[in-house]
Amino acid sequence: MQAIRQAFRWQLLLLALCLLFAAPLTASAEKTNWVDSNYDFHKIQKALIYEIELTDTEEFESDLLEQTLQEDYWKNATRPKYRPLDAKKAAVLSPENPQLAADVYIKAELLKWHDDSYEKPGYTSWETKQSRRTKKLPNGEKIEETYDITVPVYHPPQTVYTSTVRLRFEVFDSKTGQKVMARDELRLRDSSHHGQKGIFGRICKSFFDDLNKKITR
Repeated sequence: MQAIRQAFRWQLLLLALCLLFAAPLTASAEKTNWVDSNYDFHKIQKALIYEIELTDTEEFESDLLEQTLQEDYWKNATRPKYRPLDAKKAAVLSPENPQLAADVYIKAELLKWHDDSYEKPGYTSWETKQSRRTKKLPNGEKIEETYDITVPVYHPPQTVYTSTVRLRFEVFDSKTGQKVMARDELRLRDSSHHGQKGIFGRICKSFFDDLNKKITR
């Protein structure tokens, strides 16, 4: 009996280790926020949106991607309840100082755009499967019954591709030039190859949705 208990303990330990290796690392994020708690965001009626500065473009497939990202950024930047102005429109409204055409101006920068991969080692997991057997009853009758068995299943090594994007956003008061809100966010997603565009859009949407909450609440 003691030997059976010992074997059972080792089986549980092996199962725990297998689950640890098998756990999917689908996504991770690092976000740094800063907000001027004394600033009245409710007064924002117009916002000057500068084009996003695309700093890390080494892994861009083509110039077309730059245009696509600018359009995606602008689409998300117009989500809050303010009147968005681009640099050309602001220059027409306020030629001497275009920033004064709006209550705030917003700048953003793409700091990282990267594809990578890592090797996930092979592992064995214990899985429960069903089997059938014939059982003879005391009265001599034979019946079929289903029972569970635990069997080892080997999962071979695999290459896991990752996509990484890092963006920085800054909001400035137009009259004072003082920064009133900022965010630096990095997101990494596993099982993703050239998936940065989707990550880029989600980061932008998250920031401008949060800015809108400060304006409308």
